[in-house]
Amino acid sequence: MKVLNALIRKEFFQIIRDPSSILIAFILPFVLILIFATAISLDNNNIRVGLLIDGYKDEMNDLIAGFEHTRYLNVTRYTNRQEMEKALMSDRIKAMIIFPNNFSKMLQGTQDAAPIQLITDATDPNIATFVAGYVQSLVLNWMKIYGNEKGLDVSNLIEIENVVWFNPELKSRNFILPGSIAIIMTLVGMILTALVIAREWERGTMEALLTTQMTKLDLLMAKYVAYYGLAMCSTIFCTFLAIVVFGVPFRGSYVAYFITTSLFISTSLGQGFIVSTFSKNQFLSSITAAAFGFLPAVMLSGFLFEIPSMPGIIQFMTYIVPARYYVPGINNLYMAGNVWSVIIPQSLFLLINGVLLFMILYHMTKRRLDA
Repeated sequence: MKVLNALIRKEFFQIIRDPSSILIAFILPFVLILIFATAISLDNNNIRVGLLIDGYKDEMNDLIAGFEHTRYLNVTRYTNRQEMEKALMSDRIKAMIIFPNNFSKMLQGTQDAAPIQLITDATDPNIATFVAGYVQSLVLNWMKIYGNEKGLDVSNLIEIENVVWFNPELKSRNFILPGSIAIIMTLVGMILTALVIAREWERGTMEALLTTQMTKLDLLMAKYVAYYGLAMCSTIFCTFLAIVVFGVPFRGSYVAYFITTSLFISTSLGQGFIVSTFSKNQFLSSITAAAFGFLPAVMLSGFLFEIPSMPGIIQFMTYIVPARYYVPGINNLYMAGNVWSVIIPQSLFLLINGVLLFMILYHMTKRRLDA
């Protein structure tokens, strides 16, 4: 224990003396959290829509107001269809809503439904689907009110009840920020540790360490303990920014959050140590950590892209990405609470992953300079 304690103190002193570790642990997460919270948004707000009305009638005032006085749509009126089509093709608007000149006349009849044409730009399917659903819901609600006022038959109209669970404000920030913590800690944990052993070899201090009485277990445990503490402080900092600064709700157990995060950090540290041990070069280690840690965490964790929608071979590859297990757990803790049927299995996978990475690292670590 004396050797291990000395090595742990040595690692903490090295962290304090090396400003790059502090920058990676705190400044980098702060910048990334700021970007995820402010620059990235999946909210369907202020969608640009064109509106063309032929044969405008006063009874349409309430319907038109429903389109124009909402935070979801940014409506621009057009008097010419060709001009509106050019706006759609040039991406100035995302959809066209067209009321034909016989709309009011058809509205008074009882045989055929009054037509409204909706043309959406489906280059972004999410926006197209949202606009179609919103327009349909708004028109149906208006038609029901109008039919009741005029004594028309409204038996074929459907009343849509929209119920939202877990994120009633429909703010994408509330699920982007929890998932972004997993991405940030993958990057921070791997880069912190990817440079550690490589730095020892480049500076020649590894030779001095190998002449001491330390064992491989002492060396690895000292680095794990020191950088686990630094990474956990970074996670607490990110959590503070998400919950306190940006107002993301947290509905789960902080104990479960601590345990799950600890397991995930151990996997990130293990990945970084393996990269550092293999390359023995700081530049190569940092590039490898970004390529094999950060990018898979973004692409294959389910953070931005749904795993079930991926091809089968890609879905299989996601099982080796630790962030795949952490993202569902942390999202449930923030948004839904203690959903143990999700948190416990994901934590067990992280535990197994962390143990396997440590065993691989222990096998790769040698006590000889020629290894």
